[in-house]
Amino acid sequence: MDEKIALVSCSGLSPLGLVVRAATVELALDNENIVAACITEYSAQPNNCSPILDDAKIVSITGCSDDCVSVILKEKDIEVIKNIDAETLVKAYDLNPNDSIRLDDDGEEAVKVLKRFILSELESL
Repeated sequence: MDEKIALVSCSGLSPLGLVVRAATVELALDNENIVAACITEYSAQPNNCSPILDDAKIVSITGCSDDCVSVILKEKDIEVIKNIDAETLVKAYDLNPNDSIRLDDDGEEAVKVLKRFILSELESL
């Protein structure tokens, strides 16, 4: 995984939104070729997206079934090469984060699970 990867993630105010943000930001801090992108910035821009997406493979991280990230990126004609459904993954591990302000025990574990899963998915790109 040598190419630049932009993780565009859910920024919802639910507990899972916090989990997704924490996982993507931690991955960006720990990996030179990964950047965490702010979906709110893209939704606020009328006709363009930030240069952070230039020359990057775009991976969306969905927090719930509304899939706001993919909807916004599609409206901006941004090609997403992979969509990761965090909600399904967290449920599969029987985790139930329940605080949208601070990570509780399940939230911390969900971040770890999500980070491992994202990294494994990025290896296959």
